[in-house]
Amino acid sequence: MKSVLFASMLVLGLAGCASQPDVSNLLADRQELKVDPEVIYITAVTELFEERVPQPDGESLLQIQFAVEARSDAELAWKVTWFDANGMTVPGVGEGYRKASLLTGQTRYFKATAPHSRATSYQLHLREPK
Repeated sequence: MKSVLFASMLVLGLAGCASQPDVSNLLADRQELKVDPEVIYITAVTELFEERVPQPDGESLLQIQFAVEARSDAELAWKVTWFDANGMTVPGVGEGYRKASLLTGQTRYFKATAPHSRATSYQLHLREPK
């Protein structure tokens, strides 16, 4: 009786594992830049660079730099979400949006550094401040 119960639990457990959705494709489709529609008409991201910056302990941190050109005077809010190699969010300090003011024709440069060496990718978010 115990072996029948164990075998049925094993079959149900394997069936449950087989029905898990494959999220690997979803993670690969994430865009590095996410701009809200309200902001896309008044600004343009003209440059987006990334590099790994070596640290004294031998590790390195992912750092991004981006340039935003203003088509009109505008207020902008931006943040970076960092992800590890498995696509999981790497938590950090000050994860909220940062505000910036832009003048017509002005190009401003911004820089952000990952909070931990586990970060291997990112998503930059731009929106109007709230």
